[in-house]
Amino acid sequence: MLPIGISVKVLNSIVDELRKRGLWAERHSYSIRIMYNGEFVASLHIYPGFNEAVLRLYGSEESNKIVLSCVKELFTKYLVNYSIKVTYISRSQ
Repeated sequence: MLPIGISVKVLNSIVDELRKRGLWAERHSYSIRIMYNGEFVASLHIYPGFNEAVLRLYGSEESNKIVLSCVKELFTKYLVNYSIKVTYISRSQ
């Protein structure tokens, strides 16, 4: 049994809506990189066979809140059966 993929139209719609909300997004297959104020602040990785997505946030507190809110809202619209795992990554070393 093969996993059911996600329509390219759905993935592109997610990218388009992120852009309309003031975020820059670019997609490669099931991964979306998200930019806020000229800086990459998050990456979203969608796993169709598992109905799961991983959102990695590595921006400021403000940008993390904005991205998380937008992604959650878009998932309730486009990927209802998917769960989102959120990971915060610190850029400081």
